[in-house]
Amino acid sequence: MIKRIIAILIAVILLFSLVGCGARKKVDQKIQEKVMEKTVDKITGDNVDIDTDKDKITIKGKDGNEEFTFGDSKWPEGKAADLIPKFKKGNIVSVMNADSACVIMIENVQENDFKQYMEEVKKAGFTKDVAEHSSTVGFGYLASSDNGRISIAYGPEEKSLSITIEKNE
Repeated sequence: MIKRIIAILIAVILLFSLVGCGARKKVDQKIQEKVMEKTVDKITGDNVDIDTDKDKITIKGKDGNEEFTFGDSKWPEGKAADLIPKFKKGNIVSVMNADSACVIMIENVQENDFKQYMEEVKKAGFTKDVAEHSSTVGFGYLASSDNGRISIAYGPEEKSLSITIEKNE
């Protein structure tokens, strides 16, 4: 599953490079969607449907079992994101949310906000198999709960926060 998510992330980066050039006309958009669908189909071995809407991209498996949304700038709702408390500070710059996993990238985060969120995550039950790290380049918290695993990484120089949740199967 993780290999598929990584393959899809690579394909999405390629799609952003195609659509990021400024020309977002409907015809070009549909052509780009079809090209990306074929590319992701070949990478994953599955048939997919890709839909682009402004800065958000949704990739759906043809069987309807999997759906990934990338690039949204709002806190995700539903799916794996429901396992974690909402982070209310900073600016969300990227979101990938699916049934099995969620990745949220946030900028303009203060160190105290990261530490406060880490405590909220602990209160939400992520207290098993804990690994914490602190260095001059950043801080991190990794832990499990009965429902999944979380990784939180904070870069004080960039004031960036990365939240990754993987749901137990």
